[in-house]
Amino acid sequence: METEATAECEDVRMTESHERPRMPWRFKPRFWWISASTRLKLWRVPRLNSTGGGRKGRGAWSKATRAWFRRASLFSAVILSVGLSLAIAFAAYLTLRSLLPAGTDPIQPKDLTQFSLVIAAGIGGVVALVVAYRRQQGIELGRFIERFGAAAGQLGHPDVAVRLAGVYAMAGVADDTLGHERQQCIDVLCGYLRLAYFSATGENHESELVHKVPARGGEVLEHRYQYRLNDKEVRQTVLRIITAHLQLEARESWSACDFDFTGVYFEDADFFHAIFRGGTTSFARASLAGKESSFENTTFDSGFTDFSDATFTAQRTSFMLANFRNIVAFDRATFGGKETLFNLTTFSGTSFSFRAVNFGKGTVSFVPLHWTPAPKFDWDEELSEAERRPKPDNVAFRDRGDGARSVRSDN
Repeated sequence: METEATAECEDVRMTESHERPRMPWRFKPRFWWISASTRLKLWRVPRLNSTGGGRKGRGAWSKATRAWFRRASLFSAVILSVGLSLAIAFAAYLTLRSLLPAGTDPIQPKDLTQFSLVIAAGIGGVVALVVAYRRQQGIELGRFIERFGAAAGQLGHPDVAVRLAGVYAMAGVADDTLGHERQQCIDVLCGYLRLAYFSATGENHESELVHKVPARGGEVLEHRYQYRLNDKEVRQTVLRIITAHLQLEARESWSACDFDFTGVYFEDADFFHAIFRGGTTSFARASLAGKESSFENTTFDSGFTDFSDATFTAQRTSFMLANFRNIVAFDRATFGGKETLFNLTTFSGTSFSFRAVNFGKGTVSFVPLHWTPAPKFDWDEELSEAERRPKPDNVAFRDRGDGARSVRSDN
């Protein structure tokens, strides 16, 4: 009986301890409940590749630091700031102690109290600055969202005047921001150019096309097609604003951003003296029509410049004095104009490919200023016989005298 009673009591105690909720320690910070991996991610400051070097590397580090402060929680930012402040204070103490002569008098309680108050005031100031900085960032983010949404709404308006105002508003938002926010604005402008566009209806003041089809019983079916009124002027304005921000003397340069012109229809594109040095610049599947497409004096310094499957149908396409760097691809491009010029062009980078290119029947002139390495063509001797294509009859090579090659189609 006594054994059964003891076991019963132990069962009751176990049940009570199991059912009694465990109260957390009152003074235990909430941060301790975060797992070790989460704490590692929370405290880890982004590390950048040191190969950039120079002013560009320091600018990237400052951008990454600002981005980390935006993403980190307020508690983490305050703790990090306090830790840095204590480290700086300790370093200053060691420096002063090594420079000033050591005294034999003991530290008075009054001096110790004053020193403690100074440290407390300094830490309080640091915390206040961090909190104010985060509050200001929140205000700026809210202002960006408001301005970005208003400009995007104007771009989608049916009235051409409102859309033009939206283009300038979006460019203004991009000028007032940096990093990811600026890239978002540029993506919207490039996205507008990628929208379906028909040159025949781009400037004829028509907003709707009604196509009537007779049906059974004498009825008539109507198919309505709506267009963006006078969209050609809006698209040209977008292109002019982008090109102006890619100039060397631009007040706010967008050159370090990515540009996605995939599938865009350009009319008389003019990128004269533009500088592309972002991660990717894409003209893949783009159509460049009109009287002239100009890339003269343009610098393509992006990590990857893509003209694959692009169609050049302008009467004159000029890459004169253009500078191509890193990886460049013109694979499967079509040159259908009367004249295409690559005169005094510099190729200096990793890879330049002109494989499966249709050079058409017009004049295509390659007079390079510097080729390192030389572009890859379908008729290069290093290709195998199965891969090599015969050189077109209208393409001729001539040696300029310094090892450079030129190509000209005579028909």
